Amino acid sequence: MTSKFHPLFQLLIFFSLFSLSSMVSAVDFQFTDTEGEAHQLSQYKGKWVVVNFWATWCPPCRKEIPDLSDFHLEHDDAVVIGVNYEPGLKDERLKKFIALYLVSYPITRVNESIIKALGEPRGLPTSILIDPRGDVVKTITGMVSDRSLNKLIAKFEAQSVSESTKGD
Repeated sequence: MTSKFHPLFQLLIFFSLFSLSSMVSAVDFQFTDTEGEAHQLSQYKGKWVVVNFWATWCPPCRKEIPDLSDFHLEHDDAVVIGVNYEPGLKDERLKKFIALYLVSYPITRVNESIIKALGEPRGLPTSILIDPRGDVVKTITGMVSDRSLNKLIAKFEAQSVSESTKGD
């Protein structure tokens, strides 16, 4: 069976669908941080959100914590949410680790709600960047820095401004 559409048109449709699938709306999820405070992803609407999957045994995860803490403290328009990916880790040990590394952002444990909303990370660390509308715009497997996050956000903000002025 042959298609009635020109092969270039088929290719254009394919790439359009591919690019749409890489920008999936974030599903709202709830979590409780290590201090017992309840949070909901939607409470951060209007801000950039970095959801960072990590583990205490992971050297790259430990190495990026100071940059994530700096990024979290430097921005009124962004927040970091740390998702510890160690179900067997005792609460007391996790809290000591957080204090030792001077983590400035909320930490929660991985739960079914977060995995259902964002999927399983392919490796650790993994950071998911969510824009102020609540859309997942980028998944990064591997280390991030405050500088790389700032560059990514600037890039997406520039694209957003460019797209909004095209209709003018």
